Amino acid sequence: MKMKLKKSLGQHFLRDKNVVKRIVDAGNVSPEDRIVEIGPGGGALTEEILKRKPKELVLIELDPQWVEHLKGKFGNPVKVINADATEFDFSQLDGKWKFFGNLPYNVSTAIIRNLLKHRSVFKEGIFMVQKEVADRLAATKGKEYGYLPALLHPFFRIEKLFDVHPRAFIPPPKVWSTVFRMVPTGFDMEEGELLSFESFLKKAFSHRRKKLKKNLGLKTFPEGFEELSNRRAEELPPEKLLSLFRALKGN
Repeated sequence: MKMKLKKSLGQHFLRDKNVVKRIVDAGNVSPEDRIVEIGPGGGALTEEILKRKPKELVLIELDPQWVEHLKGKFGNPVKVINADATEFDFSQLDGKWKFFGNLPYNVSTAIIRNLLKHRSVFKEGIFMVQKEVADRLAATKGKEYGYLPALLHPFFRIEKLFDVHPRAFIPPPKVWSTVFRMVPTGFDMEEGELLSFESFLKKAFSHRRKKLKKNLGLKTFPEGFEELSNRRAEELPPEKLLSLFRALKGN
């Protein structure tokens, strides 16, 4: 059966074997590792991961045609799940898992937000996304910095590893891609507080040129944070925004 790529799913499959190897090398896969690969498509990354003989390998693929292709190609050693990674309940997996993925451009941030929700099973992630998205996720100040990196950075250390040329894909995208690493910092908070923190950050960054006192709708700030009232969210590192959130919550 001839396999067709779907633009609606943001499918651009890796064909450069050197890039594939560099991605898997970055994850330092060993026989003790449990691996989840998101959006495996034709299985280029999967093949390289299997060479390292991981303890378990689970593939999360949304497109039914590729699910059947992957099941036929890899058989029993690999578990293939037909699911949407933006909504999948990763917490049903036992233990800690390393994650890999050439994430579809159109839903990459939604997938990463879902992984934050299921961080209890997350050991490390090696992902490839559009370069512009990686720049935003790694930012801690300035115009590329927004609510999502401010939300993620307390929980994960995010490190850009290397850029990937469009020619490494079929079909070639119009933009460069970037491979990056996410590693948990050990920081955590209860789900209710996380939702409140996310809401706070969305308000803080809602109008980028406005000051925090306008975006948050506050006339006064907690003691020790008064000088932040006339600052913009993009001027404050994630740890400062987290401290302000908790001070406001305490009041």
